[in-house]
Amino acid sequence: MNKLRIGLVGVGGMGGCHFDNYMDVDGAELVAVCDVRKEVAEKKVGNRKINIYTDLGKMLKKEELDMVDICTPSYMHMDMVIKLLKKGYHVLCEKPMTLNNGDCKKIIKTLKNTDKNFMVAHVVRFMAPYKYLKSVIDSNELGSLIRLDMKRISSIPTWSWEDWMRKEKLSGGVVTDLSIHDLDFVQSIFGMPKKVQAVHYKMKNNNDCIVSNLIYDNLSVSCEGTWYNTDIPFQAKFLAVFQNGYVQFDNGKLVKNGKEITLGSYKRDGEDIGINVGNDNGYFNEIQYFIDCANEGRKPDFITPESSAKSVELADLIKKKAVVVNK
Repeated sequence: MNKLRIGLVGVGGMGGCHFDNYMDVDGAELVAVCDVRKEVAEKKVGNRKINIYTDLGKMLKKEELDMVDICTPSYMHMDMVIKLLKKGYHVLCEKPMTLNNGDCKKIIKTLKNTDKNFMVAHVVRFMAPYKYLKSVIDSNELGSLIRLDMKRISSIPTWSWEDWMRKEKLSGGVVTDLSIHDLDFVQSIFGMPKKVQAVHYKMKNNNDCIVSNLIYDNLSVSCEGTWYNTDIPFQAKFLAVFQNGYVQFDNGKLVKNGKEITLGSYKRDGEDIGINVGNDNGYFNEIQYFIDCANEGRKPDFITPESSAKSVELADLIKKKAVVVNK
């Protein structure tokens, strides 16, 4: 079987993580990378036989690619995805799908005129603790889920190119950039909530915190996403309370009813890549899944474009409903 020839656009924080995982995948070969910062790309590529470009158009013209992976700033996603789909490439795109639901609809419309695959890289759905939680919910082994509390906390992202992440018009802010990890996980399981409540604390010195309550029939879910203007280690955690027990993920440990759950070894062994999420094979699994779908001629159904669009729609709704508190 011929390997998929892949081009990666953006090799910064998240793109660098994708780059590392392409070194381990089966059925594909990373043959080219594109980044406006040539020196960043050169440092990442090193002595590997991977071609480097600073212009996407030139990369597409010179390389015979089957798939393109987009790891550019969020405000660039829509135009790049549509362009690449129209040119006949399979497209994997970092989250969020776009910055608003209206732009998501433009991508979905484009998809109707192509047979190529498109998926948004919602890595949390592939991460072991969250997959385990979903399995407990689906199996009903602890009875019905009553309450789910999810938190995602980090320092303010000051590392992004031209500081795009701190500009809400470019990143979507703490809701669409950070909290959407948990919002997508919840939405992928339970769908859109019956009611949304939220408080958005916009504090001095770029401290930014959103606390959202998603209300379903017989279930309440809270999602907190916060950027603090202090040197605080990244934290992703949840507490799920069921009729007959609980599942908790905190400080890298997964516990069910007081007993720690061992989820196995990872290629990169829980490496913290320092950009909102740690790595427990989630990145590898999502990339490998998308490659397998393309090679086997099937559409990705674990993450559909429609589901990713719903997560952006939920983020839009939270922003609309949120009580904003400026301090």
